[in-house]
Amino acid sequence: MFCKIVSLSIFLSLAHSQDEDAITKLQNAVLVLQHRVSVTEAQLEKTQTRLTQADVKLQQAEMNAATLKTQLTSQLNTAVKRLQETGVALSKEGARIAMAEKEIQRLKDNSGTTFVHWGRTSCPGTPSTTLVYSGAVGGTGYDTQGGAANYVCLPPNPQWNKYGQGGTSSGMYGTEYQDLDNLFGTKNAAKFLDNDVVCAVCHVASRSSQIMIPARRECQPGWTKEYEGYLMTSYESQGGKKLFTCVDENPEVARGSFEDKNGALMYRVIAQCGSLQCPNYVQGRELTCVVCTK
Repeated sequence: MFCKIVSLSIFLSLAHSQDEDAITKLQNAVLVLQHRVSVTEAQLEKTQTRLTQADVKLQQAEMNAATLKTQLTSQLNTAVKRLQETGVALSKEGARIAMAEKEIQRLKDNSGTTFVHWGRTSCPGTPSTTLVYSGAVGGTGYDTQGGAANYVCLPPNPQWNKYGQGGTSSGMYGTEYQDLDNLFGTKNAAKFLDNDVVCAVCHVASRSSQIMIPARRECQPGWTKEYEGYLMTSYESQGGKKLFTCVDENPEVARGSFEDKNGALMYRVIAQCGSLQCPNYVQGRELTCVVCTK
């Protein structure tokens, strides 16, 4: 019996010792778990802090994005408004330019200049030059002391008003070529003598100035040459003095006009040295001329 009691006591002691070991292990395990929980809680706290910081940054980024969107929208609206204003201004400017171009064209259409093509019934073939009318050259009689000093280009179809009123008057005569001395070629000398001089009035739409240059065959730079010819006027010892006139170098005559009736006359003009500087002028040479427009 004693032996059983001792054995039971020993068993109980052993069991108690094992329980203590188990408890110790459990306690250690609990400590380990508590440590791990603490570490996990610390990590969770850091993660939560980072999430909170990230959320703050996200909110700030959203606020910045909203502000930037507002700014960009405002800038875009301003740019659109300026483009619209520019478009309106360009439209107005385009209208002004169109009006200016229209006015320029109107001025061109209503501008230009005219000149008389002495000695021809047609106009030169220069650009924008058209015939107004052709006719015969008229002027004051060669031996009269008064009257006009200029030649005129008379149209072939006069229009009359009052006439036959009587009283003192001045005559209008036809004009004849005189003493050409083969100026227009040996074969043509007899043809032109005492024949009537013709003319053509020409309009140049694209040029507004015209000039006759004596003693030249070419125009100045920038000018258009309409025609060249020879300088002619009345005879210096006769009473009816006339202006110097540039007659085409290839003149025509009025058909059926060969008859020595005088009237207004045209003679060649020659250089007379003395007060005229020679050289470059040469005594006795016929003076040329050119009609130019610009």
